[in-house]
Amino acid sequence: MTSRRESRRPLRTGTLVAGLVFLAVAAGFALDVAGAWHPRVTLLVPVVLGGMALAAVTGAVTGAVREHRARDDG
Repeated sequence: MTSRRESRRPLRTGTLVAGLVFLAVAAGFALDVAGAWHPRVTLLVPVVLGGMALAAVTGAVTGAVREHRARDDG
């Protein structure tokens, strides 16, 4: 059995955040089609750009932490 540190596929947190942002945007459009909520289309661009910036920062921080841990271990 492999431990958490020996996993072959590390969690890609930036990709996870980006996926969640796009799921939230898709949910907004689905609610619009269902007639339950009518979001402004002008809200779409800042949400997507802000979400992608958050995903980039998350990925960069995660990469820096992993690199720091790898240096400390080896």
